[in-house]
Amino acid sequence: MTSRLAIRATAGLCLLGALGCATTKDPRQQLLEGTSTNAVYKLEPAKLADTVRHLLTEQQYELLPTSDPLYIKTTWRIDGALDMGGSWSRMLVQLVPLGDGRTAVRAYRMGYTTTGMAPSHPGLAANQKDTGKSEGGVTGSYVSGEPMSPAKPSVIRAADFEWTLLNRADPRLGAHLEARADDYIAHGDLDPSAPTEE
Repeated sequence: MTSRLAIRATAGLCLLGALGCATTKDPRQQLLEGTSTNAVYKLEPAKLADTVRHLLTEQQYELLPTSDPLYIKTTWRIDGALDMGGSWSRMLVQLVPLGDGRTAVRAYRMGYTTTGMAPSHPGLAANQKDTGKSEGGVTGSYVSGEPMSPAKPSVIRAADFEWTLLNRADPRLGAHLEARADDYIAHGDLDPSAPTEE
């Protein structure tokens, strides 16, 4: 009994360790992404919006129409097999004109994970979306045949997308920031997010 418990505990710790390693970001990449979230572009919003759209299309997102040309959103991109569970994500990007031909970008990723196809829960009415009304004391939002998700979608700042955008829109600045991040990691005496004349 004790040996089984020890084996399970060891397996659990190994799994936690593996998950921790898998989610720990590279310090250099963290510096670059953190710096890019504060970037101000010397580009007109319309030109930067075109770059954002091209980049999203390259990343296999499908663009949705919007009434505001400085707000860009996508449909859900699904990674993985729906019958086994998948990762769903969509992008929401707002371009903010700052005057003098400068623009700031705020990119967000909405995402959630599904657990795969499953039969309808007995308490949920099949083939009906949640109307906010409960029937028989049960309110549901599951549609038969759709993947189920154990949680609501989360929205986080898409710093990785913003870093890729910065590199695309201004490769010279991207190379400069990479050099500063390398110096900081090597010597620890340079703040890569400090204002620069570049």
